Amino acid sequence: MTISAFVAEELPALLDLLYGAALDGDQWPLFLQGLMKPFDGANGILHFFDIETQTTPLAHPFGLEAEYLIGYQEHFASCNPYPIQSFAKLPFLHVVPATTVLSREEALRTEFYNDWMKPQGISPDHLGCMVHKDTQQMVILAIAPKEKQLERNNDRYVKQFEILAPHIKRAVTLSKVSRVDPVPGGLPAQFSCAAMLISQTRAVKAANPPAENLLREGLFLTVDPLGKLRGRDSDIQSALVAAIDAVFVRRDPFGGPVHCRSLTTGDRVSLIVLKLPMIAAQMALVLVIAQPGNGASRFPEQFTTAEARLADALLNGQSLAEFSEHVGVSINTARKQLAALFAKTGTNRQAALVAWLLQRNS
Repeated sequence: MTISAFVAEELPALLDLLYGAALDGDQWPLFLQGLMKPFDGANGILHFFDIETQTTPLAHPFGLEAEYLIGYQEHFASCNPYPIQSFAKLPFLHVVPATTVLSREEALRTEFYNDWMKPQGISPDHLGCMVHKDTQQMVILAIAPKEKQLERNNDRYVKQFEILAPHIKRAVTLSKVSRVDPVPGGLPAQFSCAAMLISQTRAVKAANPPAENLLREGLFLTVDPLGKLRGRDSDIQSALVAAIDAVFVRRDPFGGPVHCRSLTTGDRVSLIVLKLPMIAAQMALVLVIAQPGNGASRFPEQFTTAEARLADALLNGQSLAEFSEHVGVSINTARKQLAALFAKTGTNRQAALVAWLLQRNS
């Protein structure tokens, strides 16, 4: 399988499963099982690590045979030489081999490798990535293709993992703002953040109380006299339209994120538009991930809304041309925004800028 084939044939279905898991935690195993095909029968585990208690109260294994899963739970978990705490030092959203935590030579000497990993064909070089980290929790995804497959296809596996990682990060963020128990009154009521259901014409069909307050304040979003959702300024409006078109016209599973900043208060929010199978065919869900005044901005205050949007796109692996097409601006405008980011970060190449942004957000 090539990367192009992965993006065209496997990624859309995986993202549907992933964002379904974001709204319903019981669906995480379905997404993880879906990883086995593009990673050629790999197994692995998604760890939700509690920082305060230094424990893993929730973990979702996938692809493991029952006898090995039972063996892990009864014995091998206690001698696992890959402690989750060690991943705290890894670069955020970077896909790395497990040898970053434990050298191959050390791993080959352990009981865990010889009696649990090796019989399953798992390499000491299996892959891991920290996909979420805040003051309470780290979320680590480990994917372990068979050793011979990993030797042949390592570059492809890493690239596929890198494509998925930002989406998994967003899904974990969504799962944290989605309440466990649905609340009567429609889908938006399930969220503690501002949430709205909109039609393809941007008509607001339902909104929860936080969204109603946000629209009433009009700092970022408003509703026009025809009942359609609008951005407060031209930058937000163009990005919002592009995000909505992404799900309704291009049939992407999500649109955005759209980064907004109030010119009056300086507060920032991030919006994402989701199109999921569970939502009616002509409806999409708009979520405000970060609420005003919560200090959650990823980027320096001197970044404009447009520059922050470009920075986020670069972090998510988009090229300048892809960004230009996605948000509906000319390539020359995108180049000017890139030049402004170079000036504000003291960099002069795109790779150096991405490294600067990754370091800031790690």
